[in-house]
Amino acid sequence: MKKFILDYNLYILTALGACVLVYLAINWSAMAVLQRCICLFDIGIILHLWEEGKFPGGFTTMITEKLKFTQKDPHFGSFVTAVLVLLIGFVPLFFTNVPFLIFAGIFLGYIESFAHIAAIKIFDKKKPYTPGMVSALIVLLPISIYTTIYLVRHSLMAPWAWLCSVAYLVVCIVIAQQIVVRSSGMKYSEFIGNIRKAVLNK
Repeated sequence: MKKFILDYNLYILTALGACVLVYLAINWSAMAVLQRCICLFDIGIILHLWEEGKFPGGFTTMITEKLKFTQKDPHFGSFVTAVLVLLIGFVPLFFTNVPFLIFAGIFLGYIESFAHIAAIKIFDKKKPYTPGMVSALIVLLPISIYTTIYLVRHSLMAPWAWLCSVAYLVVCIVIAQQIVVRSSGMKYSEFIGNIRKAVLNK
């Protein structure tokens, strides 16, 4: 069972996404706006993972080669990513009356968009594209912008809630990164140092 989950975590996540899509299509008119947004975002993030890892794929390879870090088991890294997506994207489906949790997931759209654009320069790409960039800019970013505008216009979040949402997402991402990096035998501080060098050398 463990090997199955590690090897096919993206397919399992995709099956969950398909369930969300069916639920969304059937219940669209009865759903609250934020609930629609997080459902659309979850579907979008799964498309994003497919673009990064499968079609055309190669984002993980690009990172590991540039940052000089090798995963002992590439499936483990994708498993951790899947768990992260479940935590920040799918958990809010059950707490759609808690904008704090919804924006924590939605903010990932901004991070992904910025990261993929920046990666063009950082990773010396000859073409203005990195695997995952199309879905980040065309799918995730518009959903994130729309959700943010909706939250602001309806005053659904206090100032502290915005900060907590971002902090929650960042902490989840850092923990996920640490798990993957440390499992490869590299110190997390060394990994961060390699990122800094890659950025500053541009």
